Amino acid sequence: MPTLLAFVPHPDDESYSFGGLLALAARAGWECFIECASYGEKGKRHDGGGTRPNDVAEAREAELEASCRALGAQPPRFWGLPDGELRLHRGEHARIAGLFLEFEPDLVLTLGADGAYGHPDHTALHRWVLTGWQALPEPRPPLLFPVFRKGLFVPQWDKCRHMLGDPPDPPAAAIGSDEWQYDLPITSVRDVKLASIAAHRSQLPGGNPESIFPSGIVSRLLDVEHFEDASRRVQPKTAELLEQMTAKPNGN
Repeated sequence: MPTLLAFVPHPDDESYSFGGLLALAARAGWECFIECASYGEKGKRHDGGGTRPNDVAEAREAELEASCRALGAQPPRFWGLPDGELRLHRGEHARIAGLFLEFEPDLVLTLGADGAYGHPDHTALHRWVLTGWQALPEPRPPLLFPVFRKGLFVPQWDKCRHMLGDPPDPPAAAIGSDEWQYDLPITSVRDVKLASIAAHRSQLPGGNPESIFPSGIVSRLLDVEHFEDASRRVQPKTAELLEQMTAKPNGN
């Protein structure tokens, strides 16, 4: 049974970034594992529950577990690193190297170099995973990063720019891209991806899956997911693997 290993910084990053790919892989018989660096305890809560960091962490842990069930992934594992402080940590490359040895994945996912909208936790985890992957002996498993169209997440970047330094790093011009190697149609699992997003209800004003980001962003994430290959070129075996995932079950 092939194995997919995804690294995310917070609960809900799996949903928006590559929930469609995870759902398709699980439907195709893959074992999908999610490693989450933090509990997301600094997230702003919208469901009326407790707002202390431990309360938020407990809620978000349960929500990622629910998201994984919706996607067909295995129960997630948490590293428990401090939300918002991943860039301050050192030595996580060894942890990631150990996970590559443990899972021997056939496919690896994590956020791209821009962190979707520049979030420092997102970009820190990207660097850790990329460094760990580059240290693997050949042949390495495919490593894919989700790509969001140029400018799509700039409104969210603008909301978060207080976290990005002065001047902001990355700059708005570096958010998103119009270049990628793979298109993955996900309309067949659109409802699964939405259910995964909805599982993170503590983060959703009014419980609306489209409410956490500025208007129009989530709806643009539900038809096709775009991916960059860490090698920066199309790998025929990876393209074939993704194409097989989109085939209807049992050839029907």
